[in-house]
Amino acid sequence: MNVWLVVLAAGVGSYLLRVSMVVLLGRAEAPAVLERSKPFVVPVAFAALAATSLAGHVGTSVASMVPPLAAVVAAALAAHRTGRPYLAIVAGMPVFWVLNALLA
Repeated sequence: MNVWLVVLAAGVGSYLLRVSMVVLLGRAEAPAVLERSKPFVVPVAFAALAATSLAGHVGTSVASMVPPLAAVVAAALAAHRTGRPYLAIVAGMPVFWVLNALLA
């Protein structure tokens, strides 16, 4: 029972830390440098996800690297052609899921 209380407390603490930043930043005016960097948040987050996925496949078969590489290409093309960074995830994640399911 004590283990579950620790897990629950850690989960609640983690959630409160994450929410606190959203609440605090929602009330305060963000510096200009942060405002200018907003359009790059989604592409950078997707690139970080793709990079960690590729790093996990280093030393394995080439076929296991196809889904993350194809997802990165689809995401980059979608974001570049439309100019909307959120479309990187909208285009890249389904490509990753489908190829992962087909090649698994």
